[in-house]
Amino acid sequence: MHYLWYDCETGGTDARKHSILTAYFAIYNKQWEKLDEIELFFKPDEGEIVAEAKALEVTGIDLAEHIKDSRTKTCKENKQILLKFLEKYKIKGKRRHFRPCGQNIGFDENFIMTQVVPENEWRKLVHYRALDTLQILTFLQDIDFLPADLGNLESQVEYFNVPKGRAHDAKEDIRMTVDVYKAYRSMLIAKKNNVSGLASNSLLSIIED
Repeated sequence: MHYLWYDCETGGTDARKHSILTAYFAIYNKQWEKLDEIELFFKPDEGEIVAEAKALEVTGIDLAEHIKDSRTKTCKENKQILLKFLEKYKIKGKRRHFRPCGQNIGFDENFIMTQVVPENEWRKLVHYRALDTLQILTFLQDIDFLPADLGNLESQVEYFNVPKGRAHDAKEDIRMTVDVYKAYRSMLIAKKNNVSGLASNSLLSIIED
């Protein structure tokens, strides 16, 4: 199964109301080689973009420029582009081909399945079990393995001293999230023999499976 890392920038937090604006997808194999990437720019199939001023302030997206951008397409058009992109990397013999990965990935997946690719189609390609750096962090904080004051992506980037990028830019956020996940992975591999109560599978295997 390939890793499908992705992030969305949106006009708010309600996928039934606020518009998806941009999304970035990167496919990695088990050897951590990036196979491909795609960045999408969205507008609704009908009507105007619905976005809160606070959300636009966070993302830095100018709606007038966004609409004029030749890359901006309707959700229906981007659905076909995204599905064609994913179809290229289907794995023969697999019922589902991609594991969804990201920071608070449920938020992004909700927007994708609500506005772009319906859940029944999405689940034919993408597994329901995700790798989520925020969930990994929450668990490790719960067992006092990491400081309680860590939370958002920026704080994890600083903690693991991985290269910083522009926050709330979908492509940059995924680049940082992948680096953070790799840092978790390296840390747990280094510590696995010292973590009590684990069988031979190790904590990393339990999280990934």
